[in-house]
Amino acid sequence: MWYAAHAIFYFEMIDSAQDSYLLHENVYIVSAPSDVDARVMAERVARSNEDLSGDGHLEVNERKAKYVFAGIRKVVSAQMIPGPDDAPLSTGREITYSILEVNNIDEINSLVAGEMVDVLYRE
Repeated sequence: MWYAAHAIFYFEMIDSAQDSYLLHENVYIVSAPSDVDARVMAERVARSNEDLSGDGHLEVNERKAKYVFAGIRKVVSAQMIPGPDDAPLSTGREITYSILEVNNIDEINSLVAGEMVDVLYRE
């Protein structure tokens, strides 16, 4: 069965204080016999994408940083609708979703444009 695992990463500044943390939510598609196995596999994949070296090659806003895996936020089964459960993954298939809430249509347009928007992350 296919699963989408949502991994949370954050940037930790080296040798300087932080007022806030920049986060990434990376979604990995994994094939596993159960959601528990999918979580284990996703954690392994995510940890392999950490960058903890601290040698200075990674920078955020000209500040040296580490890229730290914080954990798996959720694992959801990839619903293969329409089509049989054994159909291969293909372009256009929805494999995961998130539910967000904003206050007005302007915030929706800003979010779509990639601008900073306060959102309530429902799921």
